[in-house]
Amino acid sequence: MADKPVTKRGRPSKAALQSTKDLSKRQQAAALKDFRARLLLNPKSPALIEKMFEIAFDDEHKQQAVALKLLADRLMPVAGFTSDGKQQAQVSINISGIGAPSGNSVTINGSAGEEEADFEECVEDE
Repeated sequence: MADKPVTKRGRPSKAALQSTKDLSKRQQAAALKDFRARLLLNPKSPALIEKMFEIAFDDEHKQQAVALKLLADRLMPVAGFTSDGKQQAQVSINISGIGAPSGNSVTINGSAGEEEADFEECVEDE
């Protein structure tokens, strides 16, 4: 019998991880796309998801907290709950002269990406 080469399972070695840093962004993106497709097409994926939920809802399981955190991170991303998530910046500019009456001012209001502006200008006749 010929000896088969032993394939290690588990985490990759540090040398193998270092070699991934030499990949271009395009190669990394392609590898991630391939990995994602393999995960989605694996026939055991639904069973894995069911097991994660079982562990998360089992109050007696010693890894319940880990399962809850993983599910929460995937189902409820933090970016959706932060105030700066996808909010656009707003700009407000007030221009007034020194020593001029309070009626002589210009106010410009607008949001980022908008072309709209409101102008108020009062001019007194002398």
